Amino acid sequence: MIKPFLITIGLLLSSITQAADITLVIDILECESSGKHNVYGDKGISYGIAQFQKPTFYRFVKQAKFKQFYYENPIHQLRVMNWAIDNGYGDHWTCYTKIIQRNTQNNLKETITSFK
Repeated sequence: MIKPFLITIGLLLSSITQAADITLVIDILECESSGKHNVYGDKGISYGIAQFQKPTFYRFVKQAKFKQFYYENPIHQLRVMNWAIDNGYGDHWTCYTKIIQRNTQNNLKETITSFK
């Protein structure tokens, strides 16, 4: 079940940027940080709602040509994460790969079932 605050995050994201799949972003946030911003992961290397490593965050900011974005800002993390996923960098998150694999398996099962 998606937590209400993650739905709010999804709505926020959809209002500030074009997300290819808001549900995917919400699922990743739930998996990576439980939708919490002040959390560390990967033995203290990753931080925030999107669990960015600082060098990766700033590399994506530069590639996306975002101005005045800060690693510690949860809205900036959401915008950069969304940009990264939309531009083919989703595999930087372990949860992205897990979710894509799960969704692919579920879609395959649905397709097979529909042919029976």
